[in-house]
Formats: sequence, C-alpha cells, structure tokens
Amino acid sequence: MIRHLSWTLLLAAHSSLTQPPPSPRALVDSAIAAMGGRERLTALTSFRLDGIQLEYVLGNAERAEGPWRTQYTRFSELWDVQHDQIRRTMTALSGGPVSPTAQSVWIVTDSVLAVQTGARTFPGYSGFWEDYRDRTNASPARALLAAAEAPGLTWERAVTRYGVPHDVVAFPTAWGRMRIELDRRSHLPTAVEIVRYPALEFRRMIFGDATVRIEYLDWTAQSSGLWWPMQQRYLFNGELFRDLTVSGITPAAPVAADSFAVADSTRAGYLKAVKQGAAFFHMGDRPEPPQPGDGIVRLADNWAMTLVKQDDGVVVFEAHLSGDYIKQVVAEVHRRWPGAPIKAFVVTSDPWAHLGGVRQVVSMGIPIYVNGGSIPFLTSLTRRPFTLHPDELARAPRAPKFIPVSGRTAIGTGKNRIELYPVGGAYSERMTMAYFPERRLLYGTDLVFPERGAPGAPPLKTFIRTPAIELRR
Repeated sequence: MIRHLSWTLLLAAHSSLTQPPPSPRALVDSAIAAMGGRERLTALTSFRLDGIQLEYVLGNAERAEGPWRTQYTRFSELWDVQHDQIRRTMTALSGGPVSPTAQSVWIVTDSVLAVQTGARTFPGYSGFWEDYRDRTNASPARALLAAAEAPGLTWERAVTRYGVPHDVVAFPTAWGRMRIELDRRSHLPTAVEIVRYPALEFRRMIFGDATVRIEYLDWTAQSSGLWWPMQQRYLFNGELFRDLTVSGITPAAPVAADSFAVADSTRAGYLKAVKQGAAFFHMGDRPEPPQPGDGIVRLADNWAMTLVKQDDGVVVFEAHLSGDYIKQVVAEVHRRWPGAPIKAFVVTSDPWAHLGGVRQVVSMGIPIYVNGGSIPFLTSLTRRPFTLHPDELARAPRAPKFIPVSGRTAIGTGKNRIELYPVGGAYSERMTMAYFPERRLLYGTDLVFPERGAPGAPPLKTFIRTPAIELRR
C-alpha cells in the first residue's frame, strides 16, 4: 500500500513537471472577458474618475528608507484614452503651509505636462509626466489590450497573492517590460508591473532597473457592465507611494479638444525645461583659468559641490545628481589641480536626490565618508541591476569603500584639515557636518536654511562665500 502510494505521488509530481504552461493569450482573453469584454474596453475612449489620494513623498525624509512624508488630495480626472491625455483637478487636503482649499489643474498630453493654479499656467516637471505615463500604460484596460496584441507575450510563472493563485504574463515594451498578474479564480488583473529605467526622474535614476507596481483592488461592477478596481496601490521597488480610492468611474461623452489645450508658450516652456533638465546634469563651460585660492572651492553650479585641496590630494563634498555629473566634477578637480589625486568623497546626507553619483564614485574606487547609518542603504544601491541603462559600475563591478562617520573623524592635516561629525536628532538623523578648525568654517548642507528660524526667534542667516559656508547669528 505504501509502495503504491509512493508511485502515485511520483506520477503526480512528474505530471505537474511535464504539464505545459497555460496559454498566455488565453489568460489575457479571459481577463478581458472578465472586465466586461473587448467591445466594452475598446469603447471606453473617455471617462471620468473621482476620488481621494494619499501620496507618500519617496526619498525625502529623516532616512533614505522612510517612513515618508504624506500628502492628501481630492481629485477629479478626465481621461481621453484615444489621445493619451488626462486632465486632473486636485484640491489639496494636506496640513502645513498648503492651503486646504488650494486647487490646481494638471493637463497631461502626449508629450507635455502643464499645471494651472488660479490664473497662472506653467510647465510641469518631466518626472511627474513620466509618472502619469506609467498610470496610463498600466491602467487595467489598456494593459490587457496591449498584452493581447503583443507579439512577445509569454507566461512567466505562477504566484500566490493573498492566498489566491495567479498567473503572470509578460511582454517587452519600448521602454522595458510589462508584467500582468491574473487571478485564476476571477481572471481579473490583480496587478500590473512596469520594469523600466526612470530616465526623467533623477531621484529614482539611482535604482537602475526600477519596478513600478500598481495593484488593483475592490473590483466593482459598473452600470455600464464594466468591472473596475475602486482602489489602486502604487509601489516603487516595493515601497508604497500612492494609495488611490475611486468613488466612481463614469463614461464620458467625446471630450472637447480645449479640455486638454496647452498654450504654445507653455508647451515651449515645458520642452525647454526638459532640455534644461538634461543640462542640469552638466557643469557647463569653465572658461576662467584655474584659481586654487586657499584650496577650498564652492562650485557655482545647480547643487552645492565643494572641493577641498589638501597636501596629499583633494576631498570632494557630495555625490549629487548622476554619474555623468560626477565625471565632470572630477575633470574640474584635475583642471584646477593637475596631478592631484582625489583622495575621498564626503556624503553629508542621504535623500535620494543627493545620491545620484554614488555608484560612479564607487566605480572609480574612491573612498566615501558617510554617516554610518546610511551605509546599508548605499550598499544596496551599489548592488542594483542596471541592465536597461548600464553604468560604469554595472559594466565593471567592484566593492564600495565606505568609511563610517560615527564620531569625530579627521581627514588630512594642515590649513584645510577637516573634522567630520555625525549630527543626529530629528530630521538630521543621518546627516554629517564638517568643520575646518584652522579656518573656523562649518559646512552643514541641509542643516542650514536661510532666513528660517523658530517662531519668535531671530532668523538664522547664512552667508555663502568662496570658498565655503560660514554661519553667523
């Protein structure tokens, strides 16, 4: 009896291993039918969504892993599916300096994001345009219809979500890869994942092959016969950054063209801003001859970069923006002090926007002084996959040289000797400040806000000079 049972189990196991995977096209067709059928999905050329949104501000908090600050809004959106456009009217519900009645209108077209506040219209940030493009590409109806037409559609694997078996289908796109998780019981899409390189959002570029995952919950039958998810959760590399609850979806009549009209001046301003955004990662020309001065130079650029010449080499403060930007900073060091080696970088805080050049510094084998609490996160960045947009560290991997700043840490000797101190405390939990004893200069980066002081207290003034930052009260 035992022997017979063993053979039965072996045969069952062999059958499961040799059973062909399900047809991805049949799975997608079942999902389209479950949402209401192809005719209803293709007829949904325009619709209106109303709801409320909780947004987490990723990458900017006391620590690089969060938890994050929050923003709340009530919104009404008009979607023009045929022309890839969204018009979103938002009312801010956040506390703090934002008025609870502040309202804005965002218009997202094929290539432009425009923002209206009151009588003013101005170009939006291209990183937000990229975020909206993810929303449209990953909307359940559009994702399924795209999958149905994709020549490279495949079945990837079976997964279990919330105790429910799912099938994952995937296909390549122009910007990366898309995955759709389909519930085996309801056949509805539980989640859509977009794997791509975040080329327009420099705060996220440091993650390389990034995954934007949108989970669809609370599927509800609409009066039109369409099924729609009334809750949507957005995650970036597993971090929740948006939770959106829809109070209703209403098919709209053919939308008027002027609902998405963007003035030529605003459109030109947006395209110019995108070009300037690319220029943001470049130092530009430096026609003046080298002027080492007293050996401490604050680069007059978009972000605070400081070069410190010591007897045995140069220390660079911060690894901002991108790898290409760091290459230009290195070239500037060699231009000012030919033959001087770069002995170290100092990273004084770890918001995502401040870390774009870390991988480039690691690829060059240069030691990085950083608050000890930041090292686990920075180490994880050096191990991220960069297959869609390989950088130098991806092409030639090497181990990072992080030097933890957990107490007073000295760099160099002489007139430009540096002492690093971990700061600690609220907001500055993972920050580091630098003191130049011989010069009586304090470098504090985000610890210093011009004209910002406690209520009733005299404002804290900062005087920025070459070569560094001097604090006075």
